[in-house]
Amino acid sequence: MVQKRRVGAESSETRARIVEATEQVIRDEGYAAASSRRVALRAELPPSLVHYYFPTTDDLLLAVFRRGAEQSDAMIEAALTSADPVRALWRFFSDPSRNALAMEFVAMANHRKAIRAEIARHSEAMRDRQAQLMEQLLGDRTRRSQGDGGRPQPVARGGRAHPGDGGRHGGRERA
Repeated sequence: MVQKRRVGAESSETRARIVEATEQVIRDEGYAAASSRRVALRAELPPSLVHYYFPTTDDLLLAVFRRGAEQSDAMIEAALTSADPVRALWRFFSDPSRNALAMEFVAMANHRKAIRAEIARHSEAMRDRQAQLMEQLLGDRTRRSQGDGGRPQPVARGGRAHPGDGGRHGGRERA
């Protein structure tokens, strides 16, 4: 019988330092620079601790993505309940640092299936939340325009395709 490898506690301060250091490396140098040695150096820890808490690179990158997604979700919810939700959402979505990190994860998803799957899972949950918010804000107007399983249908703007548009782009089939 193969013995399961011991992994450090998720609530550990050391684990949090590793996740934070990894995020900083990705923001500053790009995801390709996020090696266990570079992360350990940034966290001021021995590289063996990175492997103790995160047996694989995907485990570490998923932890960074999930933490960022949780923070983003909380910030969006706070913006929605603020005195000026439109302005608060604008500030959130136009933050260049958050956007740069998000783009690094999108690029990473091209090479790492686990990251791609997690981004897809989180995106689906966010779309569901957005549909729920539109329903709350617009009520009957969204119910009348829904067709695909209770979801609002995508609308093409400016010749750009939107998710769920049946593979069409600007009125032409994608190549």
